[in-house]
Amino acid sequence: MSKVWPHIDILIRILHIIIMLAFVGAYFTGDKEDLHQVHMMFGYILLITITIRVIWHFLSPRVSNTTPFGIQKRGTIALTTIKKALSHTNSISIFSKNSIQLISITLFQTSILCIFLVIPIVVVLGYGTEHFYSHSLRNLHSLFANLFLALVLLHLSTLILNSILAKRFQGWSMLKISLEDSKITQYMALFVLGLIGAFSFYYLAM
Repeated sequence: MSKVWPHIDILIRILHIIIMLAFVGAYFTGDKEDLHQVHMMFGYILLITITIRVIWHFLSPRVSNTTPFGIQKRGTIALTTIKKALSHTNSISIFSKNSIQLISITLFQTSILCIFLVIPIVVVLGYGTEHFYSHSLRNLHSLFANLFLALVLLHLSTLILNSILAKRFQGWSMLKISLEDSKITQYMALFVLGLIGAFSFYYLAM
């Protein structure tokens, strides 16, 4: 799995952690009326972080030393691993360690691509549900939120499985906070943390 990872800068790592925490917060406050304000705050944090992630995808090659993976690159990786898994499992036992590891990597990469595609839909449907009071939109929002949760669980389970098979934790490159990136990347990471903190305080104080 490590062969397909690019260098992940500190801003991408922080955005990844914020998106993960915001989704967990939004999911578990979604059905609680007394926590509706908190639920909406998490939803807007998801919107802010996704927007920053998209902007950074195009901006970072110009101002930093990294090129984050986007949907096209993730799609290529997922397709490559699917083809490799299919050809590999046709030649040897599907229950061999190599086959299980390759299938795990394939599902892991596919889950990343699907998460990229589903999370904006969840956010847009949540915004529409809040402002248009549509029962159909609410049901769709719940459906895609549950789909996103399923993808996250698939993502985590395949990460754990492959880490066990590789005998080392494969997600460290995303969670490790490093100061080896350019100064502007570090400043952007601090700006994002400040922005999310200020927005959260302001939204809950309204």
